[in-house]
Amino acid sequence: MALLSLKFLLDNNMNVNEEDVLPLAKQYADPNWIAGDWYLNQPPSYRLLFETLFGRLIVTWGFLATSVVGRLLCYALVAGGLVLIGRKMCLNMPFLMLAIGLFIYTSHRQGIAASEWLLGGLEPKTVAYGLVLLAIGLMLAGYYFWMALMLGLATSFHVLVGGWTFVVVLGWLALRWKTRLQGIRHFGSIVLIYLLASAFAIKPVLEQLFAPFPGSSVTPSYIYVFLRLPHHLNPLSWHSNWWLKLAAYLLVLAFSVSLLWRQQQSDQLSAQYTACMELAEFTMLCLVPFMLSLAVAPFDSEGSFLQYYPFRLGDVMLPLNTCLLFACALQQTFKQRERRVLSLVCILLFSGACSIQAVTFQKQLLTLSQFSKVNLESIALCDWVRTHTPTDTVVVSPPVELVKFTWLAERSTIAKFKLLPQTKARILEWYERLSDLSGGFFPGTTKERTKDRRNRMMRALTYGYNHLTTAQADALMTKYRATYFITGIKHKLDLAIAYRNSRYILYSKKTSE
Repeated sequence: MALLSLKFLLDNNMNVNEEDVLPLAKQYADPNWIAGDWYLNQPPSYRLLFETLFGRLIVTWGFLATSVVGRLLCYALVAGGLVLIGRKMCLNMPFLMLAIGLFIYTSHRQGIAASEWLLGGLEPKTVAYGLVLLAIGLMLAGYYFWMALMLGLATSFHVLVGGWTFVVVLGWLALRWKTRLQGIRHFGSIVLIYLLASAFAIKPVLEQLFAPFPGSSVTPSYIYVFLRLPHHLNPLSWHSNWWLKLAAYLLVLAFSVSLLWRQQQSDQLSAQYTACMELAEFTMLCLVPFMLSLAVAPFDSEGSFLQYYPFRLGDVMLPLNTCLLFACALQQTFKQRERRVLSLVCILLFSGACSIQAVTFQKQLLTLSQFSKVNLESIALCDWVRTHTPTDTVVVSPPVELVKFTWLAERSTIAKFKLLPQTKARILEWYERLSDLSGGFFPGTTKERTKDRRNRMMRALTYGYNHLTTAQADALMTKYRATYFITGIKHKLDLAIAYRNSRYILYSKKTSE
């Protein structure tokens, strides 16, 4: 846990996804905080349990303290799960540290191709992955009821992380059902425990599957998959060489399993060998949804299936479990004396990594007061808005820039490209709002699926917003009942200037005579 904390604890606090999910949690816990903001007041959906637990902490402690404490909790869950898995594999601590180090340092991204990760900021999936790792350890130990409980809780925190893992676990149980299950009642009890523990996810799942949405030229799933999240969900837009990483991990996995198979020569190793082979089976089953989705992707033109993140679990479990099995194979391949030398090397490498991370950690600690990583002009703008406007003020702000505006200024705004709602109706409204903010420049209607168009769309949104006329800006403020309009210093409008600095101008709406 020390290495995980040094590596991730103070990295990008209230940035990346935290700047999205933590304000949502605070708003859920304190509905009067920014009562008029369209995005923050969306239904909690699958985040209900997360927002209930962490929202109150944010109200009491603030964003930064909650980010740090929440991350520590998540890393404790992850570390506990890895130790539990390592014990079943008979991995001693130096080799377990080697496996973890390989996982977090061999690639900037922890996943293969779908940009998935299990170690990072505080959000629902980070909690869920910690519970999933505990469940895998319990699965290898044969404690299936406790495993089902952990997977149910993981699903309550993040329906897709926990749900896909449970589907894979069901396949894993069915693969050798005669030895892993004690009859239909045993299986039924596992499913029942899972369903009870995942109760918080049932309503969001039903709403997602059966809730109607208004007719539109573009579907919510298309927006979700191909416009906003292609890096996670659309393999047709991924880098052309992504499969090389997949092939490399599969080769290392096969190599590790073959080494372990050769070393399995006595009953003394049978428990360890069984655990390793079971983990390898689980890993390969995680790739079934991944591979199935690759086959479906060319035909899923609306993202109807791809929207459910079928790549998520395999994308991160293959690298993690490959590193664990590789470390176990190394430990068992070398003789006792050689193993001691290799253990010493692992300890030295671990110590070196911790030392390097400690230096980075110290620098992060010294700059913690600027944790939001916002330029001084943005901070000054948000401070002015917060102190000089009524709490119910609505401000039109750029669709791409100033993502942190709402929680820094504590005022409502219209929409941000980064902040995507989760319900079908609100996704369509998000699309409409961005189109309004760009003056109709939002280029999302072309059915192009082979490229990641996010950068092009953000440029178009920014260009359109920065070229709005005075009449368009005034119409936007009228439509969304806004009082102010934020834009760049070079964007000249025939409106009264309420505030300006070297980067931004805050215009105020014309008053009717």
